[in-house]
Amino acid sequence: SKGFFMRIGANTQKLTRNEIVSFFQKEGRVRFDELENRKADFEQDFDEAAWTHYLELSGITPKIERAMLLRNLDCVTEEGRLTNAGVLFFAKSMEFSLMQATVVCVLYRGTEKLHILDKKDFSGNLIENIENAVLFVQRHTNLAYSIEHLRREEIPEIPEVALRETIVNAVCHRNYFEKGANVMVEVFADRVEITNPGGLPSDLSPGEFGTKSVARNPVIASLLQRADYIERIGTGINRIRDAVKQSGTCSVEFSFSEFFTVTYSLKPGGRLNGGLNGEFPKETEGDGRLNGGLNGGIGGLNGGLKPPVDELRKFIAEHPGFQMKELSEKLSRSVSTLEKQLRPLVEKRLVERRGSRKTGGYWIVEP
Repeated sequence: SKGFFMRIGANTQKLTRNEIVSFFQKEGRVRFDELENRKADFEQDFDEAAWTHYLELSGITPKIERAMLLRNLDCVTEEGRLTNAGVLFFAKSMEFSLMQATVVCVLYRGTEKLHILDKKDFSGNLIENIENAVLFVQRHTNLAYSIEHLRREEIPEIPEVALRETIVNAVCHRNYFEKGANVMVEVFADRVEITNPGGLPSDLSPGEFGTKSVARNPVIASLLQRADYIERIGTGINRIRDAVKQSGTCSVEFSFSEFFTVTYSLKPGGRLNGGLNGEFPKETEGDGRLNGGLNGGIGGLNGGLKPPVDELRKFIAEHPGFQMKELSEKLSRSVSTLEKQLRPLVEKRLVERRGSRKTGGYWIVEP
């Protein structure tokens, strides 16, 4: 009846209203993603294209009534208003309703935060932000090449599975109640740092890090899992470590306090456009990052398709509907390599994907 109190050492201190709210948030008794977003207007802000894309990724049939599906996914309230999770996934923009959800990507010259070479603020839906952040890092890091068999294999400085997992974790597990900080993706000459506000959840001790998982935002985690962006809860950190260990192109460190940071340290000599048979050329003047790596960056068409990309297009024309796994097996290329080679084909509307992420395949776009 006299309020709430916190014992600190020998003293007992009465909590203010804001301290009480903060306490419940940190203890996970109030979930950000479950709350109604009062700034969003369903009719004006709901993005039909984002919704259709999510149904394809998750394999959910569009025949089910949309309103019921959105309620079952905890994206709208019983009154039909968007929740914060609904805004994150299906709003046209989060710039005005959830500014803290913007993902900020920065490329610096050298190893200090002094000279910015490129900066992008991504404020679309959560899946778009993940993909754009991944592409930003890939554009500003480089590739090595290995020719151990008949075909050349691309080796990114940061394994794509590790990079993607890190960015997914950052947007999934950040503290969205902290309105003064964004997920930051920062690329330096010698490292890449990915930081999100919110350290370990209160239910997870430092000793349990990497072995157990506690979802700070369970609705967001569930939506990402349905769309195959999260495979199994609690396995992400080990997948990152394993991918980095196998690549040999970088090392990874995790740190957490009020923020959670993943740092990929790039090995010396591995930054300039790659070499053959897994060997990197000697480092030369400059950091070699601006506008991405040679023969591996985004927008690599430059007037025509490179031979491996053209070969992929012809193969799809002869084998319409092949899934990614089948393409990987038949062409002896890794999934990450195929995804990079498919990107220009899709952007130029030469190839399209049909069906869900789990069962869909690739087809030639008829002129």
